[in-house]
Amino acid sequence: MRKLLSPSNAPAACLKRRLLAVVAVLLCGLQTSFGGASPGDVVIIVKKANKVDSLSAKELKQIFSGEKGKWPDGGKIQTIAPSQAEAGHKTAIQFLFGMTEADYQKYTIHATFVGNTQQVPRDSGSSKAVVGLVGLVPGSIAFVRADVVNDTVKAIKVDGIAPGADGYPLAAK
Repeated sequence: MRKLLSPSNAPAACLKRRLLAVVAVLLCGLQTSFGGASPGDVVIIVKKANKVDSLSAKELKQIFSGEKGKWPDGGKIQTIAPSQAEAGHKTAIQFLFGMTEADYQKYTIHATFVGNTQQVPRDSGSSKAVVGLVGLVPGSIAFVRADVVNDTVKAIKVDGIAPGADGYPLAAK
């Protein structure tokens, strides 16, 4: 026979249901804002309000090298990057600059030394920290691991290909 809820165990059952609902909501919120990307993929993100949904590989290279400094609406572009220790950094540097990590380090030292810091994305620590910054800083763009993307930012397409889709150029190898 089924146990009926008595006044003494009703609050516990209600609390259990509420707790399960909260856990379900939290788990749903942990998923990325795009489907199909594996956690090892690198995604290009912008502030959610940015009107740009897709950039070509050429445009991304121009943006991250400092050759292109304005968005189509005229706003200033601010490039941000995770630290070299972050997973995916090597993939992004190879794609964006065509360099190894060692060559990129020399490049950043030289750019800093000669005063061309606009050619170097600002190193901002972990991918999670970068996502937080991009969500706050107008005009910002960054590359991060796919598994840390949340709803405060927008993952953009590269050459019209969404993260997780076949042919995505920054997919984990």
